[in-house]
Amino acid sequence: MTLRQLELFLALVKTPHLSQVAKDFGLTQSAVSMAIKALEETLGKLLFDRIHKRLVVNENGRYFFRMVEPLVFGLRESEAMFRDQDLVGDIKVGASSSIANYILPQIIYEFAELYEGVRVEKITGNTIEIGKLIEDGDVDIGFVEADYNSTEIEREVLGLDELYVVTGDPDLVSGEDYRMEELLSKRWILREEGSGTREVFLYHIEKYKKRFKPFLEVGHTEAVKSVLGNKGALSCLSRISVMNELLSGQLFRLKIKDFKFSRSFYTIWHKDKYFSSVLQEFIYYTKERYKAVYEHQAHPH
Repeated sequence: MTLRQLELFLALVKTPHLSQVAKDFGLTQSAVSMAIKALEETLGKLLFDRIHKRLVVNENGRYFFRMVEPLVFGLRESEAMFRDQDLVGDIKVGASSSIANYILPQIIYEFAELYEGVRVEKITGNTIEIGKLIEDGDVDIGFVEADYNSTEIEREVLGLDELYVVTGDPDLVSGEDYRMEELLSKRWILREEGSGTREVFLYHIEKYKKRFKPFLEVGHTEAVKSVLGNKGALSCLSRISVMNELLSGQLFRLKIKDFKFSRSFYTIWHKDKYFSSVLQEFIYYTKERYKAVYEHQAHPH
């Protein structure tokens, strides 16, 4: 079946005059008749009785009319919406956990307020998982916490982030800055392999690699924080993910001499991705709002 066949069928039921329907659609009467005949052949049932050279809708036609009228109306309404408004559509976003949990919720909320015709679905994973989703075309755009190297993927910097070494053990708190060597033997709790936070931290301590061994690896930032109150436990996490705990006294920041753990957050997309107007606007809005949302999350009070 074609949409044109269905439209002609609906028109003939409402206006049972072949000549008028043909005129309304800019077709010949024979073209309309052929379209209806083709529709009936597709369905395997007659929709009209041929009485005195007139098309009279029958019981099949009345039932079919009731089934397809709302569908055709919905299709036409959707077409009009896309034609008259650029910013409508469903966006699938993949994001690493720090961005997904602390940056994107506010941005998505604001975007939904601005554009009621847009729905944003967010999928959370580590950097490698999000990169693979982009490669497979399962999400439209990705926001990750470390660079993802792939010939299939394009990238640009979304913004900067800082990592803090934190603990929940008050005995580790010192009035002076630590040297990294002093902390290597402590119980480091790290995210799993594939995590952008983990990758950046290990990059910064590359020269201590042979002497460093994680005590525990877990799959989520909240899981890391949940065990930092144990004796000697510490980790390196995004500033935005620990700020509330630092302010409430649940966690403590350990400053390390000659070390500043910083990184970039990246926007990534498939090199062959088509950028609709709504996707372009969402990316632009996220980039514009990132710094303000990040600073608010990092310093909520």
